[in-house]
Amino acid sequence: MTQDILIVLIILAGAIVLFVSEIVRIDLAALLVLVTLFFSGLVQPEQALSGFSNPAVVTVWAMFILSAGLARTGVSSVIGAQVLRFARKGEGRLIAVLMSVTALLSSIMNNTAVSAMFLPITLEIARRTKRPASRLLLPMAYGSLLGGLILLIGTASNLVVRDAMREAGYAPPGIFDFTPGGLVILFFSVLYMALIGRRFLPDRQTPQVLSADDSPDGNSNRSQYGLDERLAMLVLPEDSPLAGTTLIESRIGRALGLNILSIQRKTGRRVPAGPNTSLEAGDRLLALGRLERIDEISQRPLFTIENNGHAQEHMVSGKAGLAEFEVTPESPFAARTLAELNLRNTYDVNVLAVRQGEIVRRTNLQDLFLNPGDRVLIQGPIENIEEFNTQPGYRRLEMSDAAGYRLEERLLTIRIPEESSLVGRTLEESRLGAAYGLAVLRIVRNGTEFYLPKPDIPVQAGDLLIVGGRPLDIEVLKGLQTLKVERKTDIDLASLEGGHVQIVEVMLSPYTSLAGKTLRELRFREKFGVSVLAIWRGERSYRSDLGNIPLQYGDALLCYGEQEKLKILARERDFVVLKMDLQEKPRLKKAPMAALIMAAVILSAMLFGLPISIAAIAGCVLMVLSGALTMDEAYQGIDWRSIFVIAAMLPMGIAMQETGAAALLGNLVVQALGIYGTSAVLAGLMILAMLTTQFMPSAAVAVIMSPIALTAAQNLGIAPQAYVMGIAYALAASFLSPVAHPANLLVMSPGGYRFSDYIKHGIPISLLVLIISIVLLPLLFPY
Repeated sequence: MTQDILIVLIILAGAIVLFVSEIVRIDLAALLVLVTLFFSGLVQPEQALSGFSNPAVVTVWAMFILSAGLARTGVSSVIGAQVLRFARKGEGRLIAVLMSVTALLSSIMNNTAVSAMFLPITLEIARRTKRPASRLLLPMAYGSLLGGLILLIGTASNLVVRDAMREAGYAPPGIFDFTPGGLVILFFSVLYMALIGRRFLPDRQTPQVLSADDSPDGNSNRSQYGLDERLAMLVLPEDSPLAGTTLIESRIGRALGLNILSIQRKTGRRVPAGPNTSLEAGDRLLALGRLERIDEISQRPLFTIENNGHAQEHMVSGKAGLAEFEVTPESPFAARTLAELNLRNTYDVNVLAVRQGEIVRRTNLQDLFLNPGDRVLIQGPIENIEEFNTQPGYRRLEMSDAAGYRLEERLLTIRIPEESSLVGRTLEESRLGAAYGLAVLRIVRNGTEFYLPKPDIPVQAGDLLIVGGRPLDIEVLKGLQTLKVERKTDIDLASLEGGHVQIVEVMLSPYTSLAGKTLRELRFREKFGVSVLAIWRGERSYRSDLGNIPLQYGDALLCYGEQEKLKILARERDFVVLKMDLQEKPRLKKAPMAALIMAAVILSAMLFGLPISIAAIAGCVLMVLSGALTMDEAYQGIDWRSIFVIAAMLPMGIAMQETGAAALLGNLVVQALGIYGTSAVLAGLMILAMLTTQFMPSAAVAVIMSPIALTAAQNLGIAPQAYVMGIAYALAASFLSPVAHPANLLVMSPGGYRFSDYIKHGIPISLLVLIISIVLLPLLFPY
């Protein structure tokens, strides 16, 4: 083993670790592989960048655009409507039709896009036939995956293995070379699921959205999401301090972790519970969430307010002081937010205010960008604020010097009574900052002062807290303590629907960029005007503190809002709204043209020998010129993450070939299995590819496995076509786990599937793919 081979194998092992662990995003991991290959001297600059101009990569992004054109013009919707005609037929026939249709569409479209489009259609079929969605969704997802075996353009991995053969000097497979084997595999897979596999599909009743055709009892949503015990009515007394504030100013949602679904006035009129809806005395608010938080503040006062003068005195008492400095263009603080600078943790000082010209800002400072000319007021231990003495305009201040900052409007002194529910909790658990907008600057306890208290310090009875906040926040807190709770309510969630208001499930799409972010970070309600009532993840629902739960791929959000707002949400690429009548209206008049363009792309490559990459680009141009897509929609249709993964990993294939790493691994495969025959080697390569693609992107696996398959065939002295085609078929068989393919993950929550369901049904179909390939490929592509 040479040094270059060893380096390649180390880089390959590192890539696998990054892909499996997801320490970094997979596209970033792929780019890291590219950079490492170049700096290790294994590839030349032109080789490192060759992936971005590779015909396979060009074809992949062009196919994304063509798929978007077919989707936007409603070609899939028209076909889906025809599938609905089989809804009243037997379950076996319905599964066969559903799998066949999604497979045929996936042969010319991106299979993830097909799964996303057929998700609401399949749920509608399940609703109409009164079947659990779990009986249909997994066959639909598997059908979309099987479509990748039918045509060359079916999956990105097909195009990658084709390019590997071309680079190795062999005749690359044509656009229909995949078809005979792919159709046979599809036939037997559909036959298995329709006759045998369906008998083992789970019969789980997962949350289903209400439809206009449903009976209005609405009990299914409430019981399945467990919303019954979380509904209550909040009543604002006549003298409530909350009267006159907006719903978002009242902090009912943030402080109490509640969702306000509707507001009923004293007159009986019901108004939308929008963030800017003003509250009135006597309002009745239908709330969803954990009601014990209301009990905590309504039965026992959290704290009492002391003389504000004490707060200002404590700002400059003992070892604490005030100072200000000016932000200059050269300052390291310029053009950055206070959240980014994190001065409290970095320097142990508080930022009390920022003066921008004549405007003094004392609240919501974390998201404020500091600009040249701004003056920043800081407070903390004297030795800490002295660290800023090199900043322009730095000077120490007394309270009288800081009068222009009007701190008396922001500083408050509160005392913790013995009966307060905050006693024994840490500052972080008290949620004074996150829920009530109060920043704890100092704690005075039995004569001892805690400067800049850490979040884990416990609150004790008798503590005096110096806090920063607005008077409105204190008034709001008083108002929260006067709320009256009526736990027994006869209001049904279904009764809230009707007219322009609906309850609907919304999935995170496979293309979402929102995974890892919270609803609060996204300002979901403010941005879309829609409330999230619950989040369904895996096998359970989450109904409280939803704003702080990081979203994950496959999450289902139970949303409540106006129909027009939900339609706007449906147009967002990050979401899939699981209700057909809320989907964006397709450009049906352009559907025949879009279908004709797609057919022309395929026929021009097959009949006239036009390179598939050029034909696909021409098709993209025609899609836009014909009005089937706009250029913006074309750009949005591309999954850039997949493009970067493929383009950045292709140099790995070059390095494996040129260093001899592919030859080494191919020899190992032949030595291990060659004694059992050429078909045994084919089986071993396919099994290895199937297992690897369960935790790595299939296109990346194609880059790695293609040179190994080519080398194994060369060592055996046989034509490599069967081996390379076997790799392509194996990579399309991503059936064994929900994380193996976005289509699998997309149906997990709506179908209520468990990891074991994918193994139980994925193994038989994977075996069918393996057995049929071993038998058929040597006949179609003789050794």
